[in-house]
Amino acid sequence: MVLDLSNLFPLIVILAGVATLQFFYGRKLNLALMKNIVITLEENLKPKDQLYTWLGGYIGFKAEYDVEDVTIEKIEATLTLLPRHSIFYLPISKATLRGDRLFIVFRSRYPIKGDVHIIRKGLYRFGKGIDDPMEYFSEIVLLNGVEYEIFFKKREDKDRLINLLSGLPAEKIKHFSITPSTRVVYAFITPDRRLIQELIPRMFKITKEFA
Repeated sequence: MVLDLSNLFPLIVILAGVATLQFFYGRKLNLALMKNIVITLEENLKPKDQLYTWLGGYIGFKAEYDVEDVTIEKIEATLTLLPRHSIFYLPISKATLRGDRLFIVFRSRYPIKGDVHIIRKGLYRFGKGIDDPMEYFSEIVLLNGVEYEIFFKKREDKDRLINLLSGLPAEKIKHFSITPSTRVVYAFITPDRRLIQELIPRMFKITKEFA
């Protein structure tokens, strides 16, 4: 039996056309999102120097910033976006990545004294999202209506960090931590201009207060 592909040709043409339109639309949207995040980061970090590495052209970037603050060795940011330019990979990416992601890392020049992880409940499908969770105290808390699991060594550090983060839109904060072994203040968030504007000054303050 000979398979007649002639009936499939119009469908192939339509799919190719849709894929092409999605490529240009998705590329334009992701580039606009990247530009918005870059501008917002630089407006709030006020770096004296910066270095960007693009990831795959349209899915994000890695950045390093040098700032004037003497307590900060450097600041790193990584943005990963859904592949909106690929109509075939986009549904898979939505299922695995579950949205756009922005990671911000403040590296302190000085030792960090606290050890606290605030993690949105259910964020990590496997494990807790930290090394050696059994070495921490833990509790479940509700922040602005969002449930988080908090791991900490000292309760006063946990309470102080929650107080410093109070008022932020919790639904867009996935994981926030201070880690003494790496001298890092870390945020994993949904990229959002308003959140970045409010979060960056607090990360500067947290780095200074825990150093």
